[in-house]
Amino acid sequence: MLNVLFLCTRNSTQSIIAESVLRSVGKGRFNACSAGLEPAPRMPAEVLEFLQGRQLPVDGLRPKSWREFLAPQAPKFGFVIALTEPAAAIASSHRWQGDPVVAHWSADDAEAELADEGAGPALRDTFWVLSRRIKIFASLPHGKATRRALENKLYALESWQ
Repeated sequence: MLNVLFLCTRNSTQSIIAESVLRSVGKGRFNACSAGLEPAPRMPAEVLEFLQGRQLPVDGLRPKSWREFLAPQAPKFGFVIALTEPAAAIASSHRWQGDPVVAHWSADDAEAELADEGAGPALRDTFWVLSRRIKIFASLPHGKATRRALENKLYALESWQ
């Protein structure tokens, strides 16, 4: 099983959606985790309702600090994928267990949009962008392609909207 960590700022929207989607489409081939630089105190109810409405897994989802995944007992990651600019700086400047491929998939700030526009449009847009990228990511030839080839494919996915 390949461990994947999604990082964002508060670990309450984008990275939580990414974790849930990969759990679903990865069909047991991936252990999806998520974390934030400054974790939210709790999960927004809108995010949980949105995921449940699409029959996506929500068990165990909670905002977590990225520092939990630096501990010696943390999983050895194959991939660390940052979803915000601040998270990209953290992802690339730390030594993660497993020497993972680190990528940055920029996305709109869904948390700010939740406050400005309401849950519907922001969650829907974030979900569709991440869902497309994750489905392609899950279909890559993990274990068969070179590290360099996988890095290139992950960076190419940043432009997929």
